[in-house]
Amino acid sequence: MPPARVEQEPAAPSIASDDPRLPDASRPLVARMLSLIADIEARTQDDGLMVSALTEVRQMRDSHLPRLIASYADIPASHRAEIFRQTGRSASYNLNQGFEKMIARLETLSRSLAQEDLDSFADNLRFIDHRYGEDDPLR
Repeated sequence: MPPARVEQEPAAPSIASDDPRLPDASRPLVARMLSLIADIEARTQDDGLMVSALTEVRQMRDSHLPRLIASYADIPASHRAEIFRQTGRSASYNLNQGFEKMIARLETLSRSLAQEDLDSFADNLRFIDHRYGEDDPLR
């Protein structure tokens, strides 16, 4: 039985690294996250076995990321110091920590998706080395 096709989901609110609600230090993190999401989405698009990874990255992009940015932006700047009093870290620091956790998860997913390709490449290199290496009796 062929793997199930993954249906295209409707477009979500667009989040961009140049979102004016983001602190300057957050912009490269959001750009990295969106790049990883796009890469993972492209690599899993037609693979029915990767539905869970595709679902996870879309949920991150379409729900978790926008909600995190909105919750940060909704705090009036004059009250962000309360976050520091509660956590010992600034609101923007905590925001970036959230982004970094999401990036770490995306990097793990990306590495997992690449593992089969890495293994195949290593197998091919071993074959080439064995077949054409210095131990080749026909040389």
